[in-house]
Amino acid sequence: MERMPDYRRMYYTLCAGVSGLLDDMRPDGENESIYHRLEMLLQEAEDIYIETADIIQLPEKKNQ
Repeated sequence: MERMPDYRRMYYTLCAGVSGLLDDMRPDGENESIYHRLEMLLQEAEDIYIETADIIQLPEKKNQ
């Protein structure tokens, strides 16, 4: 049986990782453009998730 990718888990992992990275970075200096690009991409991903959360039905992870 083929398993479906866990997109919800991937989304949370990626967004939490980027958010943590932004917390560790300074928004100025040599990394300023990278910081703002990551910040923009994170916001874009969150906007897409919010806009489509009621449309895309991702399977809930069952507690074991």
